Amino acid sequence: MIGALTWSVLAPLLASVLCLLAGRAARWVALGAMLVPLAVGSAALVSFVRQPGADFRLLESYPWALGAAWTVGVDGIGAALLALTGLVMSIATISAWNEARRPAAYHALVCLLTAAVVTVFTTLDLLVFYIAWEALLLPMLALIGLWGGEQRRYAAIKFFLFTLAGSILMLALVIALWVVQPEATRSFDIRQLAGQWRLWESTSVLGVSLARFGFVAVLLAALVKVPAVPLHTWLPHAHVQAPTAISVILAGILLKLGVYALYRLAWPLFPLQALVFDHWIAVLGVIGILWAAWVALGQQDLKRLVAYASVSHMGFCLLGLAGLTSSGVTGGMVQAITHGLGSPLLFLLVGVVYDRAHHRRIDGFGGLATPMPRFAWALLLASLSGAGLPGLAGFPGEALVLFGSYTAGGWWSWLGALATLSVVLSAAYLLWMLKRVIYGPLRHPEQAAFPDLDAREQAAILPLLLLLLLCGVWPTPLVAALRPACEALITHVTGAP
Repeated sequence: MIGALTWSVLAPLLASVLCLLAGRAARWVALGAMLVPLAVGSAALVSFVRQPGADFRLLESYPWALGAAWTVGVDGIGAALLALTGLVMSIATISAWNEARRPAAYHALVCLLTAAVVTVFTTLDLLVFYIAWEALLLPMLALIGLWGGEQRRYAAIKFFLFTLAGSILMLALVIALWVVQPEATRSFDIRQLAGQWRLWESTSVLGVSLARFGFVAVLLAALVKVPAVPLHTWLPHAHVQAPTAISVILAGILLKLGVYALYRLAWPLFPLQALVFDHWIAVLGVIGILWAAWVALGQQDLKRLVAYASVSHMGFCLLGLAGLTSSGVTGGMVQAITHGLGSPLLFLLVGVVYDRAHHRRIDGFGGLATPMPRFAWALLLASLSGAGLPGLAGFPGEALVLFGSYTAGGWWSWLGALATLSVVLSAAYLLWMLKRVIYGPLRHPEQAAFPDLDAREQAAILPLLLLLLLCGVWPTPLVAALRPACEALITHVTGAP
């Protein structure tokens, strides 16, 4: 009998075919398909809130080929990311509700993308993980390249080449792990591979240990998707050229794939190498936090500002994971989840003003709180959350990461102190943007006629706003669901020596 997690993949996969046959009704088909991973992920997340644990639930396994199998299951991390995927994909579908250019093909590609992403977040087989990791590039390439802005082809190709090049070594790792295992016991089960880390340390590939090669391979593929400085340069171009709904998916889901690969593959499979490289990864995270925030200060395009803000905020995920403290590792994943709420909301709001003004220049707005009060309130809350204001979702993850860095002492305290400077920088660029866009007198008289948020826009924005408030005021359930899996990861890594 097909289980819930397999249906979370099959529903959008089947919907992609139905969308091509449904014409304008494709949007209803796509929305229905997105509700399946949302429902399954939410139910799984609630089970981890009620009964916290590091175990995998909703397990299914069907043999496949080459020692691989369709094995799926979620721990607290996977459940949270599955629920986030369903939510963001549903909101992106509502955001693109009025898409008039080949709507059937558009929604079919989004459904294919959803199936690939859900597979990555639920599979426990390395070969299936890699196939889905690469497969999601094709629909995203088409969505940016066909429905994007004037420079869409350049942005799409840059995105594709960066992410494809970053994953080449991961393919070599998959082949190497297949070769070195005895044929009788060959397996790609991630849980089994994590238990054989001593074998990877003692096996040589290309003159270095398989463990070191494998860790670098996964690390490089993940850092491109996070994205970490200096491998981030594809992201601003992709966001600027992508339509609003695709920017929502990029910020809300695709950036989380890189963080998930580190939590699920790099640290569990190669724990000794994680301990060797941890300081370097933390430094890389702090550089991204500060440098991207500084660059955001100078942006005149709203989308580019939010894109660089994403690079900055995702740096906290690297800093938290590298420190291997309970607060830090848990905080890094909380940051990934809450960023998946706040950043898509900002991109939706940028899309709102772009639909009315047909530009995104910050100096081309002013005083929008007068004709668009609901929009102004939403932008204010989203920006304050991005600035890490206590009581909103942007605060708990960053605070936990910083607490973890300070409690680790020594070198880590200095890194935490440097990362704290981002609080000032993020407040500066977001408050500066708010001042120019929504406050003061109307600087452009024609904008007095701009309509406020309509029913469709509110339907996309309100769920994110409510979750920003809920996760900020009451983050305990999310932390409780994530902490056991994060602490199990720490025990596995620190117990390796």
